[in-house]
Amino acid sequence: MKFASKIAMSLTLALGGVSLIAIQPATAKKHEAEAAPQQAAKPGQDYVLTPAVRTAAGEAQAAIKANDLATAVAKLDAAKAAMATDDDKYVVGSLGYDLSIAKQDQTLQNQSIDLMLGSGKVNQRMSQDTIWQLYVNQSQLAYDAGQFRKTEFDIEQALKIENANNTQLYPMLVEAKAKLNKPAEAIAALETGIQKMQATNQAVPESWLKRGVALAYNAKLQPETIKLCQQWIASYPTNDSWRTSLQIYRDFNRTLDGDATLDLFRLMRAVGALSAESEYLLYAQPLYIGYPIEAETVLKEGIQKKVLSATDTTVSKWLSTARLKVAAEKADLAKAVARDSKAATGKDAFTDGTLALGAGDYSLAINLFTIAKSKSGVDNDLTTLRLGMAQALAGQKDAAKATLATVQGSRAPIAQFWSIYADTHVATPAA
Repeated sequence: MKFASKIAMSLTLALGGVSLIAIQPATAKKHEAEAAPQQAAKPGQDYVLTPAVRTAAGEAQAAIKANDLATAVAKLDAAKAAMATDDDKYVVGSLGYDLSIAKQDQTLQNQSIDLMLGSGKVNQRMSQDTIWQLYVNQSQLAYDAGQFRKTEFDIEQALKIENANNTQLYPMLVEAKAKLNKPAEAIAALETGIQKMQATNQAVPESWLKRGVALAYNAKLQPETIKLCQQWIASYPTNDSWRTSLQIYRDFNRTLDGDATLDLFRLMRAVGALSAESEYLLYAQPLYIGYPIEAETVLKEGIQKKVLSATDTTVSKWLSTARLKVAAEKADLAKAVARDSKAATGKDAFTDGTLALGAGDYSLAINLFTIAKSKSGVDNDLTTLRLGMAQALAGQKDAAKATLATVQGSRAPIAQFWSIYADTHVATPAA
């Protein structure tokens, strides 16, 4: 038996777009199956057939061989009308499939596969690879026809059969479940496909991850969305993946406190994902009075990128205010370690560590956050997060990942993003 070509499918590349699988029509050409070909059904041999079916099916087979398609259709219809046994169904389905390929008739192909699979004879007459291909072809035809429940069923049946190409089926299963308004199941199917690929050391296509992010985000599945965002940036750490993922995190967490918001902006800047005027202004606003070196650096970067205007009243005011304090802050930081080491609590060391972090002096920041952690009076998770950030920016990958892994509570998701940064980026130059 001959089968249509192998499915070609891909997930959408745009988070905001409608996702469709690109599927080659199942009857586009007559190709050999990847599975070992099965002998065509021989109506006169090896089958328990109703006499009328045997006669009509034999004539249909001869007509197909002679390319007399009109006669083949008539004889196949006669055989269908006389079907009574499971072998009848299998033989008629087999011949109908061959005729559907010759006629380029998807409806007939769909009906013929249904007959074969419904006959209960495929396990006796076909290899598992060929049965797998039948389910795959059927799922493709069903998807083309908008029969998404059938698509879902057929792919799930195919996945029960061991086949080296099973991972190729998950995108269509994801789309079928999405069409059936089952986003949680769609994401679960995608995660299974990702795990299968990772288990065999295959690279997960970026399109899979982007599609998963879009599905989970649109369904407001926050944990699933963030997990997929983190998988996306870990595998494909580009400005686009970072920017989209961090924007999504902010959108899901609109009540972040000031520290968390700043730490996200710091990460966006580190990965080159700051691009909007509003982002630079939101980043600089809480800095220009208390953290002048970082404020000056951020504002100058925005101006250099032509995102901010140096003549804008707000930008000009913040920049001039920050510049007045830069020299004093630098002088104060030079004394910070000696002073903060003697302090009763870690509060000053934490504040000075954050100043050093913003100033791009990561070695000093690491020292000061370490001092802060050794004393009382500080938020341990926030201090640990900032220590891990400084280590990551300094290029201390292993130390940063170890530190960030200990952050708990509400700071943990941001720590996870910074840990991915540590794993995928080289040291960031000092400001």
